[in-house]
Amino acid sequence: MRPDAPFHVGTTRPSGVGWTRIGLTVLAGVIVTLLLAQRNSLLAGITVAGLFALLTLWTWMGQHSRFLVDERGLTVSLGGFLPRRSWPLEDFRTVQFRTLPQSSVGVTLGGYGWRRGKATSSTPAELTPVGDRKIFTTGDTQQPYRMMVTRAGTMVEIIGRSGTNYLISPDDPEAAATAIDQAIRSRR
Repeated sequence: MRPDAPFHVGTTRPSGVGWTRIGLTVLAGVIVTLLLAQRNSLLAGITVAGLFALLTLWTWMGQHSRFLVDERGLTVSLGGFLPRRSWPLEDFRTVQFRTLPQSSVGVTLGGYGWRRGKATSSTPAELTPVGDRKIFTTGDTQQPYRMMVTRAGTMVEIIGRSGTNYLISPDDPEAAATAIDQAIRSRR
């Protein structure tokens, strides 16, 4: 008997790296605004301050998200309020835990935050199965990924059927992986 599709809401939060990016964006905005204010360019200073405020908000939204696992797949909402296109459940082959140390996240994945691009494929040493599933490696050096990674450590990796894989670093990886596993099983 197939299980019912789950309804799970999870979050990702900025790590030290994410807060550093946000802080540097604010600092750059303050410096440029002060430089423009010294040149008696009040309108330009206000405009630049507004632009940097929007850039800071966007930087924070790329690190802090809410995501939903349901019968459609996984939907990430940047900042908790701006939903992006769902990662389709019909493309999910399997789910597994992937553990990456702080020293290799940037090199392996190309950086932190909401992104799409090529990343180094997982190796058996990085993987742990979810429940009774087996781990899955592709053998390719790099593959296309859609990612919402905000910290090192244990992440949830979804292997896709179409050649694109998915990676998310939720606050509660166990609950997220269990919900994704149940969603995959409800589809079959």
